[in-house]
Amino acid sequence: MITLGLFLPRKSSMMNKIMFVILAGILILSILMSGGCVPCETYLAPIDDIDIWADNSSPTQYFLYVLSGEPTSCSHFDRYEVTPASNTTIIVEIFNRKCGTACAEEYSYVENTIPLGSDFVTGANYTVKVNDVTETFVA
Repeated sequence: MITLGLFLPRKSSMMNKIMFVILAGILILSILMSGGCVPCETYLAPIDDIDIWADNSSPTQYFLYVLSGEPTSCSHFDRYEVTPASNTTIIVEIFNRKCGTACAEEYSYVENTIPLGSDFVTGANYTVKVNDVTETFVA
């Protein structure tokens, strides 16, 4: 007879049940303590500052500097998405991901430099919207 797991004699079936309950309890506690069952949440990051700048290349490349915040110790930068809304408007969304429930209220910052490209008409006005902050520039 091949036995997998713990070998306990049949006479101690009550002992087997007690051991099972204890081990199951330890497993559940370890999962809860590690935050393994806590779902993560993605949300728009708070924006503290933005700046648009151009390099000296030909054609001119434009970049967006974004300083975003992480409001708690459980919040971390997740990603950014750049979407042209029209010929003169660009929408940039900065996302954070929050995982965990026992989080310290400590605000930290994340810096990103996002390439906007070179497809701009010289002298034209452009608008860049980053979450709840809007900036305009002349190419």
